Amino acid sequence: MSNLDITILMPCLNEETCLPYSINKAKSFIKKNKLRGEILISDNGSTDKSIFIAKKLGCRVVHTKTKGYGAALKNGINKSKSKIVIFGDADGSYDFSQIGIFYNKLKLGYAFVIGDRFSGKINKGAMPLTHKYLGNPVLSFLGRFFFKNKINDFHCGLRGINKDKFKNFNKNLFCNGMEFATEMVAYASIKNFMIFQTPITLHKDKRKNTKPHLRTWPDGWRHLKFILTLSPLRSMFLPGIFFIALNLIFMIMIASSNFSFDFFNTKLSFLSSIYFTLFSWIGIFLITSAIQSFRIISQKYGKKNADNFLFNLFLNTKSDNYFLISLMLLIVFTIFFYPMINYWYLNKFAFFDINLFKLNLILTTFIIPYVIGSLIIGFLNYLNELFLK
Repeated sequence: MSNLDITILMPCLNEETCLPYSINKAKSFIKKNKLRGEILISDNGSTDKSIFIAKKLGCRVVHTKTKGYGAALKNGINKSKSKIVIFGDADGSYDFSQIGIFYNKLKLGYAFVIGDRFSGKINKGAMPLTHKYLGNPVLSFLGRFFFKNKINDFHCGLRGINKDKFKNFNKNLFCNGMEFATEMVAYASIKNFMIFQTPITLHKDKRKNTKPHLRTWPDGWRHLKFILTLSPLRSMFLPGIFFIALNLIFMIMIASSNFSFDFFNTKLSFLSSIYFTLFSWIGIFLITSAIQSFRIISQKYGKKNADNFLFNLFLNTKSDNYFLISLMLLIVFTIFFYPMINYWYLNKFAFFDINLFKLNLILTTFIIPYVIGSLIIGFLNYLNELFLK
C-alpha cells in the first residue's frame, strides 16, 4: 500500500455514457482538497469504451473476472493504494465532489461510513417507487432489527472504509453479488466497528443506452435471505423459543382446566394439545438451525458467542449433557407410555380408553420432540467439539 491519502473506487460495467461525469466529480474533489489520491475503476467485463475512457481520464483500471457488484468492489478495495477507500456507482447517481465528510470521518478513525439517502434527498426519478417506499425501507428495518444497529439506509451505494480499522475485510467478506452491500453493514455491526452515517443526495443516473444493473425482485430476495441467515439469534432462535413456550402454555392450560376450555369461541380438548405439539417441532427445528447457522457464521467472522445467555447455553453445553438429557426424557416418556401400551396389550390391542389416559397422551406427545431435539443438538455439538474447536 502506498502513502496516498484516498482511493475513490467505482465498479464499472459498460458505463461509457456516465463514467466521465463521475470521474470528473472525483477528480474535482481530490484537486479541491489538495489530496494525494487515485481514481480506481474496477471493471467487471465492459464491452463498450469504458476502459478506454477511464484510462484517458487518468484513472487506474483493475480487471475483475468474477461477475458481480460485490466481486468488483472487493477486488478494487484489495488493490487500492490508500487505506481510505470511498466507493460508489459509476452511473452518476452519486456526486463524488461531495464526499468530504466521508473522508474526514474515515481519517478520524471511523471504520465504516455510509450515506443515507432517506434523511438526505432523493431527486425526482432517481429511485423507483417500489425501492423508495417498499424495498429499501423494509430491508433497512429488518437489517436494523436483526443486526442491532441504527443504519437508516442499508443499501446506499455511496460508502467508504478505513482499511486499517475495517479489519480482515479481505478474508471475511465473501459475497460477490448485490448482497455485498448488506454484508458490509452486517460485518461492521457483528464486529462492533465504529460506523458513521451521513445524509446525501441521490441523483438520477446518467445512463442513456444501458439499463440499471440492480434487479428489483431477485436482488431484493438475495438481500432478505442474507439478512435472515446472518442473524440466527433473532430470525431463528428467539422464534423457536416462542413456539416452544406457546406449546407449553397451551398444554398447561388444557391440563389445568380438566382437559377442556374455550379459547376465542373455540372449544379445546386434550386432543388439541397433541396437535399443538407441532409448535414444539417447529421450535426445535428453528433452534437447531440457529445453532448450526451461528457456528458457520462464527467460523467466517470469528464471533465465538452471541449476545444472549440462553443461546450461548445451548451453543456451548457439552454434547454428553445433551445425550444425558435425551436419556432422562426417554425414561420419563417410558414411565408415562408403559401404562398405555400395557392397557392396550391386556385388551389384545382391540380397545383403548382414551379418556383414561388423557394426561399420559399429552405428556408423551409433548416429550417426543425434546428427546429427538436433544439428540440432534448433542450430535451437532459433538461434531463441533471434534472438528471446529
